[in-house]
Amino acid sequence: MKQYTRQFHWYRWLRILFLGLAGLIMLIKPEKSLDAILYLIAAYLVGLALIALHDGWLLSKTHSDNTGPYATAVISIIMAVLIFPIAHLLLPLLSVLLGIILLINGVNQFFNARVNRKYINVIPWLDYLYSLLLILLGIILVFNPFDMLSLFFRLLGVGLIALAIMEFINTRLYK
Repeated sequence: MKQYTRQFHWYRWLRILFLGLAGLIMLIKPEKSLDAILYLIAAYLVGLALIALHDGWLLSKTHSDNTGPYATAVISIIMAVLIFPIAHLLLPLLSVLLGIILLINGVNQFFNARVNRKYINVIPWLDYLYSLLLILLGIILVFNPFDMLSLFFRLLGVGLIALAIMEFINTRLYK
């Protein structure tokens, strides 16, 4: 059981690192951040694949038939390789797609916070606030995509840094 908790923390620390670095890049140089973010996403996916391979190796030592970690590793590697061509094809639709993704992510974050509140007797105000910000940014990008892209990247950078900080706080609260 301890190894699964350690693996969960590895995923969480990888997510904190990714969110913090992406947020800083977007905040400092929003107009030149696309390629840096793509490299960062590719590195994140490779890191995810390495952790999944380690999970699969640990499961194979217990003679488990679970091949989920290996599938995750393969899919992550494929996505890391394909991210550059796909991103450049989708670049004209970036603001609308990001708006939709943020809207969906904000709604999911809100409902996840509500569901988790049933099990933990703490009101997750930070999660509610963050989900509201994601929903607002998503709506702004969907309906006004061309005027707001640079401002969006800066705001997204601040939001990603805030999410990294909240993830770090949550690692300390929910040991």
